[in-house]
Amino acid sequence: MAFSLLRRFSCRLYSASEFNLNHIRNKQTWNFNLKCEGKYCKIEWYNQRSKIPVKFEQKPLAIMYVNMLSLREYGTKRDRPEKKIDYNSDSDSDDESHHHHHKRHHHHHHKRGESSFWRRKMRTIHRILDVNKDGVISYDDFKLMADRFVELGHLSPECEVEFYKTIQALWEEQWGEINPYNLVTVEQYLEDMYHVVNDEDRRNRVHLFLPYLFKAVDKDQSGKISVEEFKLFFQCLGLSPESAVATFSIIDKNTDGFLSLDEFVLLGREFLISEDETKVSQMFWGPLIEK
Repeated sequence: MAFSLLRRFSCRLYSASEFNLNHIRNKQTWNFNLKCEGKYCKIEWYNQRSKIPVKFEQKPLAIMYVNMLSLREYGTKRDRPEKKIDYNSDSDSDDESHHHHHKRHHHHHHKRGESSFWRRKMRTIHRILDVNKDGVISYDDFKLMADRFVELGHLSPECEVEFYKTIQALWEEQWGEINPYNLVTVEQYLEDMYHVVNDEDRRNRVHLFLPYLFKAVDKDQSGKISVEEFKLFFQCLGLSPESAVATFSIIDKNTDGFLSLDEFVLLGREFLISEDETKVSQMFWGPLIEK
């Protein structure tokens, strides 16, 4: 089936164009042509009988990788309708979007990243990324963290390559040159993340590494992770299985015993950008450090 064919490209197309499949009818056979230039791809679907191409709208910065893993064939629940999640929503809370249009007309916009709660969360992330616990983050720390997920053995070779490329690009964009002397202190990390959450383009890309973490711990490749697989996630973060169980019981809001890719990415992204202290996503990266 076409979805299965597309899934083969899911690791390479983590930052490709988004397309609409609403015109496809299940009882017809469709083929597709795929043309990529850099990080962007053009996909044309053809009805096998009529040979008429159907061109789909392209939207830069959409995440093909996430879209592919979110397809119904890849572990989505069949006993209820799917809910499409907008990862790039600017809302910090569910009810904020109701007032979003009104807020845009204010002359003085609220700056993100100014609350003590958000800074506490960022200090928590810094502590996790500081793998060798020397008080600063280096690219070696980044690489060691990525190695932990890769060594679980659940990523395909293609995904491993793209994962490392994503990690390297993230470092270079945020902290510059890769060398042993480029060390990120807690205060520098807070300052850099402050700029990330207040820049729309960078904020909309802050979660691009998360699907790789999901794939790495999705041991049975079912498209959803259980509490046992979530323990693998915390293991890679250097956190205890007991913390994983406690966290999972809180962030599994629908209590179905699993986290889908959508839920995982949304929780991880919310942790990085939200200042809402009521969000369960504050537990996503483990217990917060002391105030």
